[in-house]
Amino acid sequence: MHWVRVTNPQYEQSRHYAGQVGEVVGRWGPENSAAAREGYLVEFGDGEIVGIAADEVQEVEDPALPPRERPRRCD
Repeated sequence: MHWVRVTNPQYEQSRHYAGQVGEVVGRWGPENSAAAREGYLVEFGDGEIVGIAADEVQEVEDPALPPRERPRRCD
């Protein structure tokens, strides 16, 4: 199984799922996207399957684990 978390929602259909984890059930690409984007078909806990662009998500190893915080950097 392949799981993703919506981390950067850019479009109306993905904003509702911000922060949620869903299972990838398919892919879509430039050949079937008017804007020539690539992304995933993601099924969420409510049963909806939503097309989400690749730059809106982060891969998740285990959907039961909370997201890891990024280490702080000293600049």
